Order: sequence, then C-alpha cells, then structure tokens
Amino acid sequence: MADILNRLVTSGCWGKGHQDVDQIVNWMKSYVKQDGPRVKKAIRQLSQERFIGYKNNKRSIYLNKNYRTEINALSL
Repeated sequence: MADILNRLVTSGCWGKGHQDVDQIVNWMKSYVKQDGPRVKKAIRQLSQERFIGYKNNKRSIYLNKNYRTEINALSL
C-alpha cells in the first residue's frame, strides 16, 4: 500500500489529478507476485480508509487532500 501511495504522491495526484488503476497494476507487476488481485485489494483497502478516492467509475484513483499529513507519513 505504501508503494501505491508513493506512486500517487510522486505523480502529484492530489484531488483533480488522477492515475488509472490499470497503470498502477501494470507498474506493480515486477514488484508483487500474483499482482492483479492483491494490488486491487490494496487499492480497495486504501479507499475504505479514505486515503484515496475513485474517479471515472472506479477506473482512476486520486489522493484525498484531507489526509495529506497521514499519506505523506505512510508513503515515506
């Protein structure tokens, strides 16, 4: 989850900026075995904790501005 948050932070996906879920899954292929389901599960968990939000019918995600300090602490 920290890698996903770090990817979004470095891409500047706060609020209006967003990243496609498929791009994140493809990026994580080399880092995580059985990549697709585990990465999507981590994204769902981050959404339930309100660190990220969905756009475009859950095809894209963005970082929640209200949790900026917590996200910065987790992504480092």
